[in-house]
Amino acid sequence: MAAEAIYGPSLLTKPLVQSHNSLPSASSSLLAGRIRSGLHRASTAPSLLFLPLNTSDSPPTKDTDTGRKSSSILRNAFLFLIAYVLIGVLVYYLAGPAAYSGHETHFAVDAVYFCIVTLCTIGYGDITPATGFTKAFSCVFVLVGFGLIDVLLSGAVSYMLDLQEAAILAGARGGILVDAQKGRMRIRMKVGLAVGVVILCIGAGAVALYWIENLDWLDSLYLSVMSVTTVGYGDRAFRTVSGRAFASVWLLVSTLAVARAFLFLAEARIDRRHRRLAKWILHRDITVDDLLAADLNHTGFVSKSEFIIYKLKEMGKIEDKDIFLICNQFDKLDVNNRGKITLPTLLHMDR
Repeated sequence: MAAEAIYGPSLLTKPLVQSHNSLPSASSSLLAGRIRSGLHRASTAPSLLFLPLNTSDSPPTKDTDTGRKSSSILRNAFLFLIAYVLIGVLVYYLAGPAAYSGHETHFAVDAVYFCIVTLCTIGYGDITPATGFTKAFSCVFVLVGFGLIDVLLSGAVSYMLDLQEAAILAGARGGILVDAQKGRMRIRMKVGLAVGVVILCIGAGAVALYWIENLDWLDSLYLSVMSVTTVGYGDRAFRTVSGRAFASVWLLVSTLAVARAFLFLAEARIDRRHRRLAKWILHRDITVDDLLAADLNHTGFVSKSEFIIYKLKEMGKIEDKDIFLICNQFDKLDVNNRGKITLPTLLHMDR
């Protein structure tokens, strides 16, 4: 409703220009576009018949670029993870078990387990460096894992959660899951998904600890929560080969997923506050002070463009520096200083 009040219902519900493939000729396209939209071309505007229509080589869309970027993030995250673990296992092998103190099970499993626990910054204390070389290497290993690998893996987890949300949006048609009018998931649904991820990770760990490590249910739940939240008191840890093999996968996925879920809860709360503020701004009464503040050109009245800019600034969507950057770009395109950008000017600049 607020957008209709600003732009008018005709601009929101009717297309400005029809697709050239939907009509038999360019002339009929222009005529049909005028009839359907109720808009007329200004006498100073160049004819659309002279516009080159490139239909064979269409530029990549935004969805295509996003998909390529997301797949690149996943690929890089996987490659860095493999390289990180291999380097840690190699150093663990070269230094030997004597360079590390703690409970030993299987050499290869202990090496991978130590790398994953270090990467997730849990620090159970069941395997610790015992020599100067391994201590120095662990310092570098932790910093690299925390500063680089975690960032890539967090991006991968975020991408997977975004895919899950996109799948829900594509499959649902309104109702309790999706707000069809706004085209997004409801806040309660997002919070429910985040809480579900936390419960799933903790529950899976508790069940596995109960059956693999032979702990009672309370200790299993206790160790699971302390693990996914990266607290790691050290009073409980994985002691068996199968338990450490399971932990090498479960810890990597759960710690990042739970951390991202809690971050998502905070983002949802902030986003909800922003939406309430925007709703209040768009529905409150306009005062004389608002009129004076929105009159950017000091003409004594407020145009539609000035009103839009004022409301966007009030909602915190843009700042003065953003407006200045846009104005500078407009001035570069408006080479004749006429206050408008025309098609002949753009075509001349391309040459």
